[in-house]
Amino acid sequence: MKKIIPLLLCVCATLFASATMAQQSVAQSSTMKGDIAAFHGNQDTLIHAIRTIEKSTGGKVTEIRFSQINGKPGFHAVVAKGGKVSFVHVQERSENVVQIDANNGPPWMMNWRNKADVHFAETATVSLETAIRTAEQAQNAPAIAAGIARSASNPTSDVQAYNVLVAVDGDTKRIAVDDSTGEVIADPSALSSF
Repeated sequence: MKKIIPLLLCVCATLFASATMAQQSVAQSSTMKGDIAAFHGNQDTLIHAIRTIEKSTGGKVTEIRFSQINGKPGFHAVVAKGGKVSFVHVQERSENVVQIDANNGPPWMMNWRNKADVHFAETATVSLETAIRTAEQAQNAPAIAAGIARSASNPTSDVQAYNVLVAVDGDTKRIAVDDSTGEVIADPSALSSF
């Protein structure tokens, strides 16, 4: 009996951890930490950054977020290519894409090491760019961050989406976009945030 109790506790802890991980299914947070007041772009700014990064790297942007480095606005991005990820930064309205050492990037980038979502990102039906355009049009506001929902690569998940953060009145609003239809998901709360 003394051996069964620790075993049961271990099993319960494992099940709890698995349930907690399953609930944290969104790559893109529903809120954005940082100073979005520094963002002065429009509805073409994020798309321009993605195109610049993809042209420079030959990969696909899987997640991108507005950032400020040394007071200069720009974007950090995760790029998938050949099943692997790399990390880059590009300043707003710039063509100069800079590689980031994984150890020196923002903490959210570390979640992309060895992720199963890379395959999904490279083969998704609806592109990240299309999801961004859909979200921007839905709110008539510029996007400042976008990424795939982590549940998108989980075949047992009912939620398959991108999350896009748009800048609205000095704050952010998350818009979830279905990855197969490209339509806005009416209830993004179905996608938990991390």
